[in-house]
Amino acid sequence: MSSAIARRRTTVQTDGESKARLRAMWANLVSFTLLLGLYFFLYAPLFVTALFSFNESSVQTWPMSGLTGSWYGEMMSNGPLKAAALFSFRISLTTVAIGMLFGTYFALLVSRYVKRSRGVLLAALATPVVLPGVVLGISLLVVFRMASITPGFWTIVVGHATFVTPIIMFVVLTRVRTLDPSLEQASFDLGANRVQTFWHVTLPSIRVALMAGALLAFTVSFDEIIVTFFLAGVNVTLPVFVWNQLRFGFTPEVNAIFTVIGVFSVLLIIAATMMLTRGSARSSLVDLGGAT
Repeated sequence: MSSAIARRRTTVQTDGESKARLRAMWANLVSFTLLLGLYFFLYAPLFVTALFSFNESSVQTWPMSGLTGSWYGEMMSNGPLKAAALFSFRISLTTVAIGMLFGTYFALLVSRYVKRSRGVLLAALATPVVLPGVVLGISLLVVFRMASITPGFWTIVVGHATFVTPIIMFVVLTRVRTLDPSLEQASFDLGANRVQTFWHVTLPSIRVALMAGALLAFTVSFDEIIVTFFLAGVNVTLPVFVWNQLRFGFTPEVNAIFTVIGVFSVLLIIAATMMLTRGSARSSLVDLGGAT
């Protein structure tokens, strides 16, 4: 009697485990399908744009009349386009340099020295990131006109720095919060001042996060168009140049430009993500070794 009851319990337990595995399998399949659909929705336009950039015909029709790489050659021989790309690089590099300086400063300020109203300060610093680009661009344009500042290189840099600096700050802040404060305290005890401690102790610890934040900030600055549209002067950035070209007709040359910008941005984001992932794993191993 007891053996029959035991066999029945074993059978019920086995059936329950089988049903649980089946439910888990279906849940994983549904999750994977949804994730795949999300990525397809996000990157399908980039794939279509890249595909039509090799269209032999200047008319955007399907099926394509043939494959050619001539549109990339025309893109590279376009003088105004190359000037706009160089201008974008100058603006993005200058913006990122400013953002790294002030973003690191604000991250250390919020983490180490601000005790009260820390949430208010973080909200104020994050506001330019979530603020609509039209609102931010028009507001900065009004301020610059009131100050009689001519739109140009530095007005765009200031506009980009308003939302690039918080991006770098939040990336660095996540790393600063995981640092062991005893390392800096030991540096102070050995006679180092704050600048020496930052240069030899703090900066090497946050270097990976700082570079990852800089890559993300460079991507955002290089691709930004709304704020730049209001603050640009005679010279325009590459996204604004492409936007102006669209008003005269959509050609495969524009597809080639979009493809290059999209691939470049995706590669920078992947590099930044890999740096953050490896930095987090490395810091976890260091903390585990210290705890041991």
